[in-house]
Amino acid sequence: MDSLELTKDNHPDRVLRGLLVASACYKKLWQAGSIENFKKVWLDCLRFHYLSFRKAEVLHGDISEHNLMVLEHPHGTVTGILTDWDTANLVDTETQDGVCVRVRVSAGHHMHRKGTPPFMALDLLHGRDRVHHPRHDLESFFYILIWTGFHYKFPANGVTKDAALTLPHEKLVAAWLGPPDQIYTAKVKLVMSLEGHDVFLCMKMERSEEWASLVRTWIEPLHICIRDARVGAADDRRTAFNAELAQRRQGKGAGKAKLGKFEEVAVYDDATYGGRLTYFRFMRAIGMTKTLETWDDPINFKEDKAILRAEKKEKLRKLLETDASDTD
Repeated sequence: MDSLELTKDNHPDRVLRGLLVASACYKKLWQAGSIENFKKVWLDCLRFHYLSFRKAEVLHGDISEHNLMVLEHPHGTVTGILTDWDTANLVDTETQDGVCVRVRVSAGHHMHRKGTPPFMALDLLHGRDRVHHPRHDLESFFYILIWTGFHYKFPANGVTKDAALTLPHEKLVAAWLGPPDQIYTAKVKLVMSLEGHDVFLCMKMERSEEWASLVRTWIEPLHICIRDARVGAADDRRTAFNAELAQRRQGKGAGKAKLGKFEEVAVYDDATYGGRLTYFRFMRAIGMTKTLETWDDPINFKEDKAILRAEKKEKLRKLLETDASDTD
């Protein structure tokens, strides 16, 4: 039997420098006191999620309203505390130019579905994904914003979670408290159908201007980011399937000659929906890429920016093709 002694060879150092706070009590997210405090707490928790993944290669895996806590300071400011790391995963990452482009979850952590169902990502609820990726947690951060818009109220005379707050379309979000299949169906309607636009419009009309601003500047842009990432990923998978099918039918050599971009699709990274749902893209959606770049050592996100440039070129190419066909 091999020795169980821990050495530098079989137990490499992992160092995570974070915020350690001794406090008698953290407050719940719905006790943040104001929308501005809520946004600060949400961003703080997202920041620590990002740093724990990049610095210590640890993925939280269970982002929910219960795990984003509020620490109040005597001078009135707040700090977000990301708690409940008991189901976190150690991950191995592959990087290019300092940017993570592949994620491999440690053995033993990928064969069961984890998370708090109301805030779980669609692919985890569906069962399509058996490996937990950072994009799943980013999607959970998005669902917290929507849940907040329907269920939280920050009155001037104190802080309460207003269970009586009822908006049209609340049933769609209330369905998140049901079984996984019901939650999945409700979230698909919200994220991938026109009904989602009606929900966000309702939130802007029925809530105060502060809430409407949160919808316009954070919720709607993130909705577009996640929706487009899923659509793009589906297109990539369809292309990859058709390419593989053509190779099988025509023979590897002949198929490869006719498929063009098959090699690019073959290395498609499902962990990030082909680079479409990363920390950079998530923060870019809410106009905070500069903030993201201050969270860690200087990183220029070359990979993310290269993908953005390629997408813009592809859109321009399709637009020119459409214009040319219209003039024929």
